[in-house]
Amino acid sequence: MRVGEKIKKLRELKNYTQQYMADELELSLSGYGKIERDETDISISRLEKIAAVLDVDVNTILSFDERQVFNFNNNQNTMVSMRDQHINQMELIDKIVNQYKDENQYLKDLIARLTSKD
Repeated sequence: MRVGEKIKKLRELKNYTQQYMADELELSLSGYGKIERDETDISISRLEKIAAVLDVDVNTILSFDERQVFNFNNNQNTMVSMRDQHINQMELIDKIVNQYKDENQYLKDLIARLTSKD
């Protein structure tokens, strides 16, 4: 996959429009479109700016492989963002930890009430 295609896939994963990217990069829409169609060479500085807009590093763009992002299961294309999975897992862990903290505090309070009556 060529660099322009990788940029396009990453842009689509972010739900950004070509117009948004062009505006952020201070390019015309047609100028940005040429980047995605690999009709123009991209300088390192331009690639760094694109990476910043996409909130990824340059290496992520260069090494992007959509097979790592998409899970093809039962002939249905199910998009699974690895980053979103990680965030969801962290949120779940936070909820569980907070639940244990609440239960622990409840038990401490209960023990304190039971021992103060003796």
